[in-house]
Amino acid sequence: MKIRLLYSNELQQAADLSDLVFGKPGQPSMGKSFPALFHPGVSHSYGAFTEEGELVAFMGLAPDVMRIGEARLNVFSIGSVCTHPDFRGQNLASTLLAECMDHARRSGASLVFVSGGRSLYRRAGCYDFGRVHYAMLDSGNAAALLQPDTDEWSISPMQPEDTFGISAIISGASPAYEQGPAQLLTLLGSSAIADITMMRQETLTARHNGAITAFLAAAVPTAQESSPSGEPAKAVEWGGHPQAVARLLAETLQRHPVQHLEVPVPWQEQALLKLLQQAGAAVQSGPNSGTVWIADAHSLLTQCSPLLQVDWRAFLRIDDAAGGRSYTVTSKGQELVLDDSGLLSLLFDPESPHLAWAPEDFRTIPLPYLSGLHYI
Repeated sequence: MKIRLLYSNELQQAADLSDLVFGKPGQPSMGKSFPALFHPGVSHSYGAFTEEGELVAFMGLAPDVMRIGEARLNVFSIGSVCTHPDFRGQNLASTLLAECMDHARRSGASLVFVSGGRSLYRRAGCYDFGRVHYAMLDSGNAAALLQPDTDEWSISPMQPEDTFGISAIISGASPAYEQGPAQLLTLLGSSAIADITMMRQETLTARHNGAITAFLAAAVPTAQESSPSGEPAKAVEWGGHPQAVARLLAETLQRHPVQHLEVPVPWQEQALLKLLQQAGAAVQSGPNSGTVWIADAHSLLTQCSPLLQVDWRAFLRIDDAAGGRSYTVTSKGQELVLDDSGLLSLLFDPESPHLAWAPEDFRTIPLPYLSGLHYI
């Protein structure tokens, strides 16, 4: 068995294998839903090939730059991990994961996000991270979101001419993935979350005085109250004025025969969260979507340094040893030793038990929700 990077002309094989493993009747091809992995170009993904050149296992790997204030994080995402049924039990996924992790280190990445949390990833050092509030809206909440009168926004389906307006909203957001208008259109057209939940994606805009002030991309059922998979409608990506976003969420519930709309709200979006709570939405909190692996701790802290207010070397020491990485935090003459999970908690979770050890000016680093348009 040969493990190597895929060439551009082999990406269709990878899409076909993913369809074989994950596809459901009536579901679009993974090749359409995940362009970052399967569209022709320079691939970062790895595969396992037989001596005859047949692709029998695949691990998709896609690079991105995550913008958080003045910081730029070089990150990868892993998804569409699959093995042909005839070749399972040979540890091919573990071997591919090791190759992808090594690739990320060589590339200068700080983090690798994984669209899953199964034991394969956790054994390799992937952990939960961040904090997201999951709000569940119903028709009663939608009515409450429309009070007081919100007619100052005109709501309409997205048109191609809206591209620059939506792109400007995303470009001004933080945290967010760096992307231009062309990539935005590709992601909106691929509709990954809607495809895998057997729904369709609808994108609405809100205008005030003729200018786009907010947008919402949502996965909604085609005709019935929930998707064939039984999942509720989902808010996939949004941006702009919080009250306008809330208006778009209410509009989505009113336009479609759905009982519930799930809205994942990252912890830092307090204005939107407050509006949803005031409308009576049921809210649960949990980690961000998937898991994450620290590719290189020094790169992570250096790339995050514009957000830390103080030089990270002044309060944290990285200790690389044969048994694994550890981090020593010094505060008021005392020391706290953390593993990768602890460092991720300190940096990205506003409810971390380790925050008492952080410098006085330290602020939790916000991350975007990882199952939005950029999900793979």
